[in-house]
Amino acid sequence: MLRLVANHSQMVSNRVMRKFLLMMVAVVLAVGLVGATGAAYILHQNSQAIARAKMLASDLQKLTVGESDYKAAQVIATKYGTVPYRNDWGTTDCADGYFERCAYMIPLHNPSLNRLTSRYPLLSHLLHSEWGGTAFIGIANGTVAEYSFWITYRASSGQLRGFGAEETSSLPSDRAVQARISDTYSVERNDMRNGDAPRDLGFQLEASLSPSANATERRRAWNLNFACLTRGCDDICEVMPDAWRDFYLVRGHFDVEKYGAAYTFCGRPPDISK
Repeated sequence: MLRLVANHSQMVSNRVMRKFLLMMVAVVLAVGLVGATGAAYILHQNSQAIARAKMLASDLQKLTVGESDYKAAQVIATKYGTVPYRNDWGTTDCADGYFERCAYMIPLHNPSLNRLTSRYPLLSHLLHSEWGGTAFIGIANGTVAEYSFWITYRASSGQLRGFGAEETSSLPSDRAVQARISDTYSVERNDMRNGDAPRDLGFQLEASLSPSANATERRRAWNLNFACLTRGCDDICEVMPDAWRDFYLVRGHFDVEKYGAAYTFCGRPPDISK
């Protein structure tokens, strides 16, 4: 009799254990499914954001500084959406409808994706989507006076990096580190600061053009590699190869000689043969 009771208890215990294990397996599968679905969603949103950035860069280049009127800028702003813009020098938001001195600020990233990766930073790291950027169109007296486009990202080395291009009425004259390639094309190295930690400090290269820049200069300035944003970009030589090379030949190699290889902004030895 005692043996029967013991066997029965063992059978009940085994059934309970099996149910528990099945529940645990179901929970793990459900969590895995939710995680996989979330990862797929973010990858999809990231791909869309990259495609959006690429199209926006292309549309900006259709503007002609000093000639295109505010309506051409308005079409771009309406197509991509803007965020409110104000500064301390009297420039207003063009969305207010006054075009004497105003600007459009266009975010490059999908706002919903920004909110999600801000809430769960690990997603940005795991899915290589830790990047963002902004486009800017300035209007003066109803005419496009300048436009710019820039992206910041976390390189595979962990360093903060940025790249971009701009067109203004004349080349900038107040940049601390500038490689003047011609009278109509230059590349500048700008400091970046996104916080106080060492990993939040970095550098950006920006190509600058004036309205008289020729087709070759424009092609080199705007040769931007968006594809690497899907998998995580390396250093600036990968994302901005032509402008990086122009900068290195004219100014960058002096920085490398003075400050060391970190100022190469390239994980491989510079290829300057082209």
